[in-house]
Amino acid sequence: MHLCIVSPFPPAISGVGQYGWHVTAGLAETGRFRALTVLADHAPGASAGEARLPAPVTVRRAWRRDDPGAAVAVLQALLAHRPDAVWFNAGMTMFGRSRLVNFLGLLTPCLARRAGLPVMVTLHEVFETARLRRLGLHNGPITHWGAHLATRLLLDADAVGVTLRRYAALLRERYGASNIHYLPHGAFTDVALLPRPAGAPPHDILFFTSHAPHRGLSVLVEAFGAVRARFPDATLTIAGGDHPRFPGYSRQARREFAEQPGLRWLGPQTEAGLRRVMAQASLVAVPYLATTGASSVLNRAAALGRPVIASDLPDIRATAQEAGLEVAWTPPGDAPALARALMDLLGDPARQAALARRNVDAMRAIPLERTSARYADLIEAVAARTATAWSPSN
Repeated sequence: MHLCIVSPFPPAISGVGQYGWHVTAGLAETGRFRALTVLADHAPGASAGEARLPAPVTVRRAWRRDDPGAAVAVLQALLAHRPDAVWFNAGMTMFGRSRLVNFLGLLTPCLARRAGLPVMVTLHEVFETARLRRLGLHNGPITHWGAHLATRLLLDADAVGVTLRRYAALLRERYGASNIHYLPHGAFTDVALLPRPAGAPPHDILFFTSHAPHRGLSVLVEAFGAVRARFPDATLTIAGGDHPRFPGYSRQARREFAEQPGLRWLGPQTEAGLRRVMAQASLVAVPYLATTGASSVLNRAAALGRPVIASDLPDIRATAQEAGLEVAWTPPGDAPALARALMDLLGDPARQAALARRNVDAMRAIPLERTSARYADLIEAVAARTATAWSPSN
């Protein structure tokens, strides 16, 4: 089977893009596809990440963010390749920073299906659950109308996957969708209780994300000031690139917090680099003020045996509960409460170890191989259902 995959793709930093990269690699390992063609966004330095993908994956940079013509470019590429099926790995803002560009881009799955292509969509975000203003997005009648219509059009796919059960329930109830499939996010790395290397900082807090105002860095830095009063050797390691909608944010934050001692700024990380950074960390902080979908950071930290302190937001709590993870919770935006939680966990190595062991055990139950096999099953079923109506050989 020849599968085309439409997705943001590394080296661009985004949770949806990283998800697409890992699932694509997992699909290749199943041995069930003769060709996997990724129709990705243009990105500087793209070839480095692509070289690590196994055969039969090829990556074609077919569309650009912020281009109103992205849908046309993707559809033309699909019709040129004429695959057996298409998987759209979709985020509501994957096509750019404007509402119009994203709406036009999100028409692509519907247009592809109208052209006779079997289509599966993974919907990472459901706008009804999002706090739009906290996310830096417009919040008004036009936004709500457009997001609602875009969701309905995405649900026109042959199959729709979601990574949270709460999203599946909402889409069935509010939209009457009957083609929803729950696909646990799972572990996108070899699950292992990483030992801390000799010479690692004694009390290191890791904050790894795609940087944006709603990620809560300012709250974390405020809390870290109180942590340093109790643990003078504490460090706060800040890693990751800018969120696509907030270019330059990490540079701005670095200037803002230049006088705060104990901060280590690492910037974007490769997969191998992130593993090394995780190994050095005592714990991982997820102090978000708002979320869009399942937390990939929480899953990564759990899979590598790092305890997590996180904001008690519905999507993050659902990610933890559905995977069977144990997390130390704090109210979003509450710096004093976050400081207390950080100090409690940093001062309790036995609890750190217990959380790490429990979460590693939980993540071993949902490896990438299981996720990839489920995707392959759904994609094959979608292709089989529509094979009589359309064939790539016609």
